[in-house]
Amino acid sequence: MGGREGHGVVGRKGARLPRSASVLAWPLTLVVAAGLGLLLYVATTSLPYLIASPAGDAHLGALNDCLSRQLAGATRLGWAVAPDASRAAVFGPRVVAVCGEKGKHSRLEFPGATALAFDGERTLWVAAGGHLLRERDGLLQQVGDITPPEELVGHAGGVIALDAAGQLVSVAPDGKVLGQAQVPGTGGRLSVGPGGVLAAVEWGGGVLVYEARTLALVRAEAPCAVEFLWWLDTPDQILLRCGATEEAPPPAALRFDVRSGARQEVPDRTRAPARRLPGRALYVQGCDGFPCTATPP
Repeated sequence: MGGREGHGVVGRKGARLPRSASVLAWPLTLVVAAGLGLLLYVATTSLPYLIASPAGDAHLGALNDCLSRQLAGATRLGWAVAPDASRAAVFGPRVVAVCGEKGKHSRLEFPGATALAFDGERTLWVAAGGHLLRERDGLLQQVGDITPPEELVGHAGGVIALDAAGQLVSVAPDGKVLGQAQVPGTGGRLSVGPGGVLAAVEWGGGVLVYEARTLALVRAEAPCAVEFLWWLDTPDQILLRCGATEEAPPPAALRFDVRSGARQEVPDRTRAPARRLPGRALYVQGCDGFPCTATPP
């Protein structure tokens, strides 16, 4: 509450308040009391909403509500969303929960999961204990062995895994290796663009772009000191958040064409890190261990 004190409220010792100030005291007290009551109401009614925000999400709320019931208080270690947001999964130390449309759900008792992904057919993949498994008839069936991945993402014809050594592997639903590539170092972030056609790894302040299925290199470039990228709705376009360098101040953000290399500076504003779904113009981010809708960049 702000504002100035009324004239005459502060004076010498023993001074009487002017009558006008006394007359205004009761209305002012009522206004303050009403304001405090409103503040208390907002705080007490908003707190449950904030706690339950994953279940209240405009696009993923029903899936999150289902997942929370399937996990029943278990620790949440990671999540994945199908390309069209029709399914979602969350895993804990010993269980993988999956929820879909019309209330369909399953709880898979499976210890040791380290990563999840949905492919272009909305089928769930799980990495666990050096094995790669794919959902089939409500069960997880092993399709091959794999070095435990740091990240696992789906593409139009399977999944891509990125391990701690920078090794990229593209795997088909039958377990066949479709392509391999080596990122120059560790610590990359992997993502797939619209349609699951192209994949990108943010590494070393630059971007490496691959054909998602074969991992044939499309472009390796550092148009700025890249801190994060967002895939845009146009399949070949990404938005880059640029960091500071010792040279001239860089643009805050660039729109970058991964095939032609063309770039365009875009206005600076706050953009939260989030991933675009390959099959729908929807951005998602982590939310208390569940996936939640994020603001487009």
